[in-house]
Amino acid sequence: MPPEKVPPKERRRETRMSLRLPVRVQGHDAKNQPWEEMAAMENTSFGGAAMRMKRSVTRGQVLSLALPLPKHFRRYDLSEAFYRVYGLVRHTALAGTEFRVGVMFLGKSPPKDYEANPGGLYLLPTDPPPAPKEERRKWQRIDVFVNVRLRWASPGGAELEEQTIAENIGRGGARVLTSLPVVKGDVVRVEEVDGDFTVRAEICNIYIGRDHIPRLNLRFLDAAAPDRLLGS
Repeated sequence: MPPEKVPPKERRRETRMSLRLPVRVQGHDAKNQPWEEMAAMENTSFGGAAMRMKRSVTRGQVLSLALPLPKHFRRYDLSEAFYRVYGLVRHTALAGTEFRVGVMFLGKSPPKDYEANPGGLYLLPTDPPPAPKEERRKWQRIDVFVNVRLRWASPGGAELEEQTIAENIGRGGARVLTSLPVVKGDVVRVEEVDGDFTVRAEICNIYIGRDHIPRLNLRFLDAAAPDRLLGS
């Protein structure tokens, strides 16, 4: 089923105000399985908010939020202790061991067809289409540890780099530990420290492991990994 288009306007009109509040966040994964997390709001406006979360979410996901929002930021339920509102994820970015998530308030009701597909992506008319589901891995990943260097050009033009570890690798991609402030969809350069393999790679997913260290799931863009890195 194609992603549902959501009509609210994207361009922010209100000034965000710094406001630290606890937020109960409820959502669904891609298999429509429910999950819940207590997050921390950083700032808010009449039309949206930014918060810090442990769980990685994706642009277009719909979240159910409950928080003690001040009355002058509400559209309804002015006398209720908690403001319950649906939020549409518009932006995510890695922030240390957490994710900074920006949401746009949708109101009391979720988008059309949400009940049938709560884990789906609900996009604005101006949003690019989501990546095709071919992101299913084409090649087996091998659990090997390879010292690599990541290079990333920040939006401001500065090039950041770090030496880190790829903890598994396949012909078409790798999983790499990182501390860089990257986001899903960014392109990094991966360089083998003790060899000559170098490749551009797209960040397909970011998640935080049980050791609280962020990982990047990378898809190689220029070349496949050589046999010697795969133990073959």
